[in-house]
Amino acid sequence: MQADLKKTINMKRLIFLLTIIFTLNFYAQNNLSVKIHPTKKYPWTVLYQLKNVKQEYVNNKQQNKDSAFVYNMQGQPAGMYLLMYDMDNKNFVYFIYNNEPVDLEIFPFQHNKILIHKSKENKIFLPYATKHNKWVAQLNDIEEKFHKGILSDTDKKEFTKLNFLLKEQQTNYLKKATGLLAHKYITAMDEYFPDINMSKNAYWKDKKANYFKHLDFNDADLQRSNIIINKINNYIFNIDPPADPKTKHLEYLKRIEEILPKIKNQSYRNNIIISLTNSFINVDGRVTKTLIEKYINKMPDRDKNTVNIKAILDQVGLTVGEKAPEFSFNDFLDQKHSFHKILKQKPYTLLVFWGSTCSHCLHAMPIVKKMMKDRRDFNVVAIGIEYEKYPWSSEHQNYPDFYHGLKLNKWQNPIVKTYGVHATPSFFIVDNKGYIIAKPYTVEDIETWLKMHPVK
Repeated sequence: MQADLKKTINMKRLIFLLTIIFTLNFYAQNNLSVKIHPTKKYPWTVLYQLKNVKQEYVNNKQQNKDSAFVYNMQGQPAGMYLLMYDMDNKNFVYFIYNNEPVDLEIFPFQHNKILIHKSKENKIFLPYATKHNKWVAQLNDIEEKFHKGILSDTDKKEFTKLNFLLKEQQTNYLKKATGLLAHKYITAMDEYFPDINMSKNAYWKDKKANYFKHLDFNDADLQRSNIIINKINNYIFNIDPPADPKTKHLEYLKRIEEILPKIKNQSYRNNIIISLTNSFINVDGRVTKTLIEKYINKMPDRDKNTVNIKAILDQVGLTVGEKAPEFSFNDFLDQKHSFHKILKQKPYTLLVFWGSTCSHCLHAMPIVKKMMKDRRDFNVVAIGIEYEKYPWSSEHQNYPDFYHGLKLNKWQNPIVKTYGVHATPSFFIVDNKGYIIAKPYTVEDIETWLKMHPVK
């Protein structure tokens, strides 16, 4: 009887030990382990899941005794994740987790080289994504020359070669990824580039018609990645981008309207709208305001409450089509001026908000001076937004043909707030009736506008 009791006890111990071993192995099989070199430079990391057009926080870790970051991924859904390892410089790596161990080594100072020690998914996906993104970027650069009408025969040959390599890689990696989640991601990332020898109109029409042919907007796995929103952004902003400042917002809105019906899940569609609303803040505030009015204001509270509408509208400030508010200012001779009275003197006025200690402004202002030298149809009103009078009092004298005014308290100045200025330099083109007709983002945008509106 004692022998039977011993057998029973030993059997229980064995089962207990096996259970522990099985549990440890089970959890080890679901670990993410990442080592980043040099290890001393990166003491901690943050893990996010990509889901519903957002980065959802999962966990953060410091290095273990082996200088690795180890995350227990048990219970995490399959999909795309982001590991942030340098918050200051926003350095990160994307990877796939699909219920298997993931073991990576990252070398940021060696062109972001990644060694994949474990993970069937990432041994396929990460090398594919690296080559894919590199070739697509090169093709986009040549495509931009095509858009500008400065394409050479050498560019055409290079484009054709790269496009062939891209298609060949797509076919090869789809075969390698059969049966994996990576297969779905690789399929969706397929980029379409037509024959570069086509006419411009035919090329862009063909590209738009075929751009989304491999993308399933309603696939749950793709919605746990950044692929859908990346493709949407590229379609809206980069494919034959609209140039006419007066109507480009209408083209942007038309493209958005083409896409939204393809997304059946209301919550996911709302997240796309919110993402685009934020993307347009510094691109074209008219689109941001339209999306808020037409969509966000009508969303259920669970989605609408994720957006700070007032903060967005404050950041957008005034947009094209709105009346430029009146304000007055004193020049360096202490003579008072009315902005609206200045507007009436010439067909157009360029309003510049700038700072005498702002490096971007000190680069831009001489360019503006040169561009406006022979524009007899333009006033230039340059408002210095400063904390103190010096060095504006000296620097502004380099531009004697401009109207100059000084507004202190910088970002807290009432006029700065009224115009929604959050960065310098900021530009507005206003007609002689007081309406904002363009809101250039850079001096290059001003130059484009001037070319489209030559002196009559």
